[in-house]
Amino acid sequence: MSFAAKDFKTSTGFLRYYNDVLFERLRLVSLMLIFTYPCFFVVDFILLRKPLVPIYKEILISVHIFGPVISVIFLMIYRRHQQASKESVVKWYTLIYLLVGAVSSINSQLLTGNLYAYIIILFGVAVIFPIRPKMLIYFLIIVQSFFISGLYLLEKNQIEFILKLVNSTGAVVISYVVAYSFYTYQKKDYINKQKLCQNEESFRRLFHLNPNPLVLTTIDNGEVLLINKQAIEYYHLKDVEPVQFDTRCLFKTEEERLEILNRLEKENSIKNYVIEQQITVDLKKWALLHFESVDYLDQTCILIGTTDITDMKEKESELVLHASMDILTGVRNRRSGIELLRGLLNSGQNTKEFILSFIDINDLKKVNDRYGHSIGDDLIKTSCDIIHSQIDQEDVLFRYGGDEFIVIFYQKQMEQVQQVWATIQCHFQNLNNTKEKPYTISASYGLYHYKPGTVISLDEILEIADREMYKNKAIHKNKLTSVPVINSK
Repeated sequence: MSFAAKDFKTSTGFLRYYNDVLFERLRLVSLMLIFTYPCFFVVDFILLRKPLVPIYKEILISVHIFGPVISVIFLMIYRRHQQASKESVVKWYTLIYLLVGAVSSINSQLLTGNLYAYIIILFGVAVIFPIRPKMLIYFLIIVQSFFISGLYLLEKNQIEFILKLVNSTGAVVISYVVAYSFYTYQKKDYINKQKLCQNEESFRRLFHLNPNPLVLTTIDNGEVLLINKQAIEYYHLKDVEPVQFDTRCLFKTEEERLEILNRLEKENSIKNYVIEQQITVDLKKWALLHFESVDYLDQTCILIGTTDITDMKEKESELVLHASMDILTGVRNRRSGIELLRGLLNSGQNTKEFILSFIDINDLKKVNDRYGHSIGDDLIKTSCDIIHSQIDQEDVLFRYGGDEFIVIFYQKQMEQVQQVWATIQCHFQNLNNTKEKPYTISASYGLYHYKPGTVISLDEILEIADREMYKNKAIHKNKLTSVPVINSK
C-alpha cells in the first residue's frame, strides 16, 4: 500500500471515528436540553412574568422551546441514523446551536445588553463539537455576520456597538483556536492509537510465528497475555487455559523470580539464564531463558523466550560424570575430589566441618607381583566397593591415585568415624574368611578432623592424614591391633 493510500485510509478512518464521538456527544447534549427544560419554564413564566420589553420574552420563550424540540428530533434521528449521515447531522446541529446563541444574545440587547449567551455557545461548541476546522470557520463567519447585523440594528450607541463587536469577534477567534486545538489533538491521538494497534498486531504476528516457545506476561502479577503454540506444547498446556498458567513455575523459588524482576528493572534485558524447570509433577526440563522488558497494551510486560537445553545438559552431565569419575572403581577421581576439598576450604562463612580419611590398600604390590595386575585391580575395586557401601550417602569417597583413596566424612565426630572403620574392617575380614579371593584384603587409614576457622592449607591436611595412615600401616606390618594416633587441629 502506498503512502498516499495509507494516509487516505487513516483520514477516512479518523473521520468515521470522530463523527461517532461527536454524534454521541450530541445525544448527551440533547438529553441535557430536554431535562433542563423545566428550568427554562420557571425562568420564562415565573421569574420573568413582567419583562420591560414584551418581544424579549416571546423570543426567549421561543428559543427555550426550540432547544428541547430540536433535541427530540435529534433523538429520533439517533435511533434511525445511517453511518453516512452522521457528519451532516452534527454539522447542521452545530450551526443551529451557534445561531441560537447569536439570536439569544441579540435578544438580550432588548433588555440586558450582554453577550453572555453567544459567548457561552461559542465556547461550548468549541469544546463539545470541534468539527472540522475548515467547516467550522465557514459557520463562524456566517453566524458572526448574522450577529453583527442584528447587533447593528439594535445597538444605537456607537461606542457600545464597537466594544461588543470587538468582544464578540475576539470570542469567535478564541473559540476557533480552541476547537482547532481539540480537533488536531484528537486526530493525532487517533493516528498514534492506530500506529500502536498496527505495531501490536505486527508484534502478535511475529510472536506466534517465532519457532521458540514464547510467553508474554504482566510484570506485576505474572498474568499471561500471549502464549504461542510452541510454548503450549513445551509446558504441556494443551488441556490448560493459558490464563491458568502460573509463570512462577518457571523459577525454582520466589526469591529467584523477584531477583529476575529487579534485574529487568535495571537492565531491561537478561540473556541466557540457565534454569531447571518443573514442567509437570513427573517432568523436569533444563531451559535457557531470555527475558525482555517490552511495552504492550499500554503497560510494561515481560517477554520470556525459552530454549530447551535438556539434551545438552544431560550430555554435559555425562561428560562431567566421565571427567570426574575413576574408570576402574566408579567413584570420583583425584581431580574431582581435590576440587571438592578446595571448595570446602574456600567457602568462607559457609565452611563445613569434616573429617578426612586418607586410605591405602595394603599389600597391593605383592598381589600384583604374585597374581598379576588384573587381580591387583580387583583388589582395588573390591576394597573400594566395601568402603563405599559403609559410608553415608552425603559422605564422599574418591580415588587419590593408585591404591590410595580419600573419604570426606560430614557431620561426624571421631568416635563415629572410628566406628565406620571398624565396620569396614569387619567386612574385610568376613570376605577374607570366605577365601573367595586369592588375596587377603585390608587397608590402612589416617584421619584429620577439620573445624571451620582452622588456618591450614589442603596440602597440610593431606600431609598430616598421610602421616597418620603410615603409622597405621606400620601397625599392620607388625601385625599389631591398636587404634591409630589421631591428629587434629
